[in-house]
Amino acid sequence: MRFNRLSVVALLLASAGPSLLATRVARAQNAAAKDDDDDDLAPPPPKHHDDAADKDDDDEKAPPPKLDQASLDAAKAALVKYLDAVKSKKWREARELTHPLTLKLIEQVKKRLGEERHSMAPWYWAKDNFYLTSYKIDGVDAAAHGSVVVKTVEDSFQVQEKGEYQGEKAAYLVGKKNGRWFVIDKKSEADGFTNDSLNYGYPGYFDDK
Repeated sequence: MRFNRLSVVALLLASAGPSLLATRVARAQNAAAKDDDDDDLAPPPPKHHDDAADKDDDDEKAPPPKLDQASLDAAKAALVKYLDAVKSKKWREARELTHPLTLKLIEQVKKRLGEERHSMAPWYWAKDNFYLTSYKIDGVDAAAHGSVVVKTVEDSFQVQEKGEYQGEKAAYLVGKKNGRWFVIDKKSEADGFTNDSLNYGYPGYFDDK
Protein backbone atom coordinates (compact mmCIF):
# COMPACT_ATOMS: atom_id res chain seq x y z
CA MET A 1 0.00 0.00 0.00
CA ARG A 2 1.36 3.39 -0.90
CA PHE A 3 1.07 6.44 1.34
CA ASN A 4 1.67 10.00 0.33
CA ARG A 5 3.24 12.55 2.69
CA LEU A 6 -0.04 14.03 3.86
CA SER A 7 -1.40 10.59 4.67
CA VAL A 8 1.66 9.79 6.75
CA VAL A 9 1.36 13.04 8.71
CA ALA A 10 -2.32 12.41 9.32
CA LEU A 11 -1.64 8.89 10.55
CA LEU A 12 1.10 10.09 12.88
CA LEU A 13 -1.14 12.76 14.38
CA ALA A 14 -3.96 10.29 14.76
CA SER A 15 -1.71 7.76 16.45
CA ALA A 16 -0.25 10.36 18.76
CA GLY A 17 -3.67 11.03 20.12
CA PRO A 18 -5.52 14.24 20.87
CA SER A 19 -2.90 15.47 23.35
CA LEU A 20 -0.24 15.94 20.69
CA LEU A 21 -2.72 17.61 18.35
CA ALA A 22 -3.85 19.97 21.09
CA THR A 23 -0.22 20.81 21.93
CA ARG A 24 0.55 21.75 18.34
CA VAL A 25 -2.61 23.87 18.08
CA ALA A 26 -1.67 25.68 21.28
CA ARG A 27 1.84 26.35 19.98
CA ALA A 28 0.42 27.77 16.75
CA GLN A 29 -1.96 30.02 18.71
CA ASN A 30 0.87 31.27 20.94
CA ALA A 31 3.02 32.06 17.91
CA ALA A 32 0.17 34.00 16.29
CA ALA A 33 -0.44 35.95 19.52
CA LYS A 34 3.27 36.83 19.72
CA ASP A 35 3.19 38.12 16.14
CA ASP A 36 0.19 40.31 17.04
CA ASP A 37 2.04 41.67 20.08
CA ASP A 38 5.07 42.46 17.93
CA ASP A 39 2.81 44.31 15.50
CA ASP A 40 1.35 46.35 18.37
CA LEU A 41 4.81 47.29 19.59
CA ALA A 42 6.06 48.30 16.15
CA PRO A 43 6.64 52.04 15.82
CA PRO A 44 3.98 53.94 13.81
CA PRO A 45 4.90 54.96 10.27
CA PRO A 46 6.41 58.44 10.02
CA LYS A 47 3.90 61.21 9.38
CA HIS A 48 4.11 62.98 6.05
CA HIS A 49 5.36 66.51 6.49
CA ASP A 50 3.36 68.97 4.41
CA ASP A 51 5.78 71.72 3.49
CA ALA A 52 3.14 73.54 1.44
CA ALA A 53 0.76 73.76 4.41
CA ASP A 54 3.57 75.06 6.61
CA LYS A 55 4.36 77.69 4.00
CA ASP A 56 0.73 78.83 3.90
CA ASP A 57 0.70 79.11 7.70
CA ASP A 58 3.96 81.05 7.62
CA ASP A 59 2.57 83.40 4.96
CA GLU A 60 -0.53 84.04 7.05
CA LYS A 61 1.43 84.63 10.27
CA ALA A 62 4.31 86.55 8.70
CA PRO A 63 4.27 90.26 9.55
CA PRO A 64 3.76 92.54 6.56
CA PRO A 65 6.78 94.42 5.29
CA LYS A 66 7.27 97.80 6.89
CA LEU A 67 6.67 100.93 4.87
CA ASP A 68 8.20 104.30 5.55
CA GLN A 69 5.94 107.05 6.82
CA ALA A 70 6.08 108.87 3.49
CA SER A 71 4.54 105.84 1.73
CA LEU A 72 1.82 105.49 4.37
CA ASP A 73 0.99 109.18 4.07
CA ALA A 74 0.90 108.99 0.26
CA ALA A 75 -1.50 106.03 0.33
CA LYS A 76 -3.71 107.76 2.86
CA ALA A 77 -3.74 110.94 0.74
CA ALA A 78 -4.80 108.93 -2.32
CA LEU A 79 -7.74 107.44 -0.42
CA VAL A 80 -8.76 110.82 1.03
CA LYS A 81 -8.80 112.25 -2.48
CA TYR A 82 -10.89 109.31 -3.68
CA LEU A 83 -13.40 109.56 -0.83
CA ASP A 84 -13.73 113.31 -1.30
CA ALA A 85 -14.57 112.68 -4.94
CA VAL A 86 -17.09 109.99 -3.97
CA LYS A 87 -18.71 112.23 -1.36
CA SER A 88 -19.00 115.04 -3.95
CA LYS A 89 -20.27 112.56 -6.57
CA LYS A 90 -17.43 113.45 -8.90
CA TRP A 91 -17.47 110.07 -10.53
CA ARG A 92 -14.90 110.81 -13.23
CA GLU A 93 -12.33 111.78 -10.61
CA ALA A 94 -13.23 108.75 -8.52
CA ARG A 95 -12.67 106.49 -11.54
CA GLU A 96 -9.27 108.05 -12.19
CA LEU A 97 -8.22 107.16 -8.65
CA THR A 98 -9.51 103.59 -8.96
CA HIS A 99 -7.04 100.90 -9.98
CA PRO A 100 -7.29 100.08 -13.72
CA LEU A 101 -7.69 96.35 -13.00
CA THR A 102 -10.51 97.12 -10.58
CA LEU A 103 -12.28 99.10 -13.32
CA LYS A 104 -11.91 96.11 -15.65
CA LEU A 105 -13.39 93.88 -12.98
CA ILE A 106 -16.37 96.21 -12.63
CA GLU A 107 -16.88 95.97 -16.39
CA GLN A 108 -16.86 92.18 -16.15
CA VAL A 109 -19.43 92.29 -13.37
CA LYS A 110 -21.65 94.50 -15.52
CA LYS A 111 -21.40 92.07 -18.44
CA ARG A 112 -22.28 89.16 -16.20
CA LEU A 113 -25.03 90.76 -14.08
CA GLY A 114 -26.16 93.58 -16.31
CA GLU A 115 -25.24 96.15 -13.66
CA GLU A 116 -22.11 97.44 -11.89
CA ARG A 117 -22.84 95.79 -8.56
CA HIS A 118 -19.38 96.16 -7.01
CA SER A 119 -18.14 97.79 -3.80
CA MET A 120 -15.79 100.01 -5.85
CA ALA A 121 -18.57 101.38 -8.05
CA PRO A 122 -20.10 104.08 -5.81
CA TRP A 123 -21.81 105.69 -8.82
CA TYR A 124 -23.96 102.57 -9.14
CA TRP A 125 -25.03 102.49 -5.47
CA ALA A 126 -25.75 106.23 -5.37
CA LYS A 127 -28.65 105.89 -7.81
CA ASP A 128 -31.09 103.85 -5.75
CA ASN A 129 -29.33 102.61 -2.63
CA PHE A 130 -26.95 104.87 -0.70
CA TYR A 131 -24.22 107.48 -1.08
CA LEU A 132 -21.42 108.70 1.15
CA THR A 133 -22.05 111.85 3.18
CA SER A 134 -19.08 111.94 5.57
CA TYR A 135 -16.12 109.86 6.72
CA LYS A 136 -13.11 109.83 9.01
CA ILE A 137 -9.85 107.89 8.79
CA ASP A 138 -9.60 105.34 11.60
CA GLY A 139 -6.28 103.63 10.88
CA VAL A 140 -3.49 103.21 8.36
CA ASP A 141 -1.56 99.92 8.23
CA ALA A 142 1.16 98.54 5.98
CA ALA A 143 0.25 95.31 4.19
CA ALA A 144 1.78 92.80 1.78
CA HIS A 145 3.36 93.83 -1.54
CA GLY A 146 3.90 97.39 -0.41
CA SER A 147 0.17 98.00 -0.15
CA VAL A 148 -1.68 99.87 2.59
CA VAL A 149 -4.97 99.12 4.32
CA VAL A 150 -6.83 102.24 5.42
CA LYS A 151 -9.73 101.86 7.84
CA THR A 152 -12.60 104.35 7.87
CA VAL A 153 -15.81 105.13 9.73
CA GLU A 154 -18.46 106.33 7.29
CA ASP A 155 -21.92 107.89 7.27
CA SER A 156 -24.18 107.44 4.28
CA PHE A 157 -27.64 108.47 3.15
CA GLN A 158 -30.00 105.57 2.47
CA VAL A 159 -32.01 106.47 -0.60
CA GLN A 160 -35.04 104.21 -0.16
CA GLU A 161 -35.23 104.65 3.61
CA LYS A 162 -34.59 108.39 3.25
CA GLY A 163 -32.43 108.43 6.33
CA GLU A 164 -28.82 108.55 7.50
CA TYR A 165 -26.85 105.45 8.37
CA GLN A 166 -23.97 106.31 10.70
CA GLY A 167 -20.80 104.64 11.87
CA GLU A 168 -20.25 102.01 9.17
CA LYS A 169 -16.72 100.62 9.46
CA ALA A 170 -14.90 99.91 6.23
CA ALA A 171 -11.41 98.97 5.04
CA TYR A 172 -9.82 100.10 1.77
CA LEU A 173 -6.87 98.50 0.01
CA VAL A 174 -4.53 101.06 -1.56
CA GLY A 175 -1.65 99.89 -3.73
CA LYS A 176 1.04 101.17 -6.03
CA LYS A 177 1.05 100.35 -9.75
CA ASN A 178 3.48 101.91 -12.21
CA GLY A 179 4.65 104.19 -9.43
CA ARG A 180 1.19 105.61 -8.70
CA TRP A 181 -1.13 104.99 -5.77
CA PHE A 182 -4.60 103.61 -6.58
CA VAL A 183 -7.59 102.54 -4.53
CA ILE A 184 -8.00 98.83 -5.26
CA ASP A 185 -10.84 97.45 -3.18
CA LYS A 186 -13.27 98.09 -0.36
CA LYS A 187 -14.52 95.64 2.26
CA SER A 188 -16.24 95.80 5.59
CA GLU A 189 -13.77 96.12 8.43
CA ALA A 190 -14.92 92.72 9.72
CA ASP A 191 -13.89 91.03 6.46
CA GLY A 192 -10.64 92.96 6.07
CA PHE A 193 -7.61 91.96 3.99
CA THR A 194 -5.44 88.99 5.00
CA ASN A 195 -1.97 88.13 3.73
CA ASP A 196 -3.44 85.21 1.78
CA SER A 197 -6.07 87.37 0.12
CA LEU A 198 -3.38 89.85 -0.95
CA ASN A 199 -1.04 87.12 -2.17
CA TYR A 200 -3.57 85.22 -4.25
CA GLY A 201 -6.52 87.54 -4.84
CA TYR A 202 -4.88 90.46 -6.61
CA PRO A 203 -2.47 89.20 -9.29
CA GLY A 204 -0.91 92.01 -11.29
CA TYR A 205 -2.22 94.76 -9.05
CA PHE A 206 1.08 95.74 -7.46
CA ASP A 207 4.45 96.90 -8.72
CA ASP A 208 6.21 93.95 -7.07
CA LYS A 209 3.90 91.25 -8.51
